[in-house]
Amino acid sequence: PHWAFYLLLPAHFMMGPIHGAIVNWCGHKYGYRTFDTTESDKSRNTLVFDFVTFGELFQNNHHRYGMSPNFAARWFEIDPTYPVIKLLSLLKIIDLGPAPQMARYPAPDAGAAT
Repeated sequence: PHWAFYLLLPAHFMMGPIHGAIVNWCGHKYGYRTFDTTESDKSRNTLVFDFVTFGELFQNNHHRYGMSPNFAARWFEIDPTYPVIKLLSLLKIIDLGPAPQMARYPAPDAGAAT
């Protein structure tokens, strides 16, 4: 590649930590709770920024159903990476295996917050 591409390396190296900080800060500070999780768990769903992080800010849903490939639980939540995961699974590129699917909100046994 052209030598100027190496000037972009600092931005590349910072993308991961910045994304992690956004997810961990916003996903536990701002937003709404769909599920009651443990008392020490303060995870929240931050819908406003979720499209920027491609579904990563459905933290409360993720903490309730950590093995689900779809982090969306309510009708208005859209996990934009889930269709990609399903496509890769249909093409046999990845194997989703027997991971439990997230129950749609509200489910009788999901412990949904009011």
